Amino acid sequence: MKLPVYIYGLWFRMVEETDAEFIWDLRTNPELARHLSPIGDHIDNQRTWIRNYKTREAKRVEYYFIFGPKETDPCGVIRLYNITADAFTCGSWLIRPRSDEFAAPGSDLFAMILGFETLNKQRCIFDTRKANKKVVRYHRIFAKQTHEDRENYYFEIDWAHYQYKKHFLSKILGII
Repeated sequence: MKLPVYIYGLWFRMVEETDAEFIWDLRTNPELARHLSPIGDHIDNQRTWIRNYKTREAKRVEYYFIFGPKETDPCGVIRLYNITADAFTCGSWLIRPRSDEFAAPGSDLFAMILGFETLNKQRCIFDTRKANKKVVRYHRIFAKQTHEDRENYYFEIDWAHYQYKKHFLSKILGII
C-alpha cells in the first residue's frame, strides 16, 4: 500500500518523529490518558519512542499510522504490532475527542484490512482496559473475549469475525 492514502474518509500515513507533539498531546489528554500506560513526563520520551519505532517499521514488524480527515489535520493514531506468522495486534488507537464520528470506524477498518488482507494474517489479538467501557462494548460486537486479568480484557478476531466486522463497518461508512 502506497502512503499517504485517502480511504474511508480519512488520510493515513506512517508516523514520523515530527508527529511527536501531536501524539504527546493525545497521550496526555485527560480524557484519553486514563486508559493508557504512562509515557513519562517529557515530550522527548515520545520522540525517542518514535525513533526506536522507525527501526521496527524498517524491519516490517510494526506499523504506526497517523490519520485525519485532511492530510494536514490529524485526529488520531493506530498501530499494528506483535506481528507473527499468523497474527497481529492492533492497538495504540487514540482519537482526539470530538473528532468526526466516522474516524473510529474508518481507522479501525483500515487497520483490520491491513492486518488481514495486506499482511495476510489470520487473527488479530488485542487487549482493552476494563475501565474503558465504551471501547470494550465496541470490541464485543466483533471479537471473542479469550481471557481477562485484573485490569484488562483480552480479545481475538479470527478471519470469519473479521469478515463480519468488515461488512458491518463498510455499511456504516457507506461503502456498500
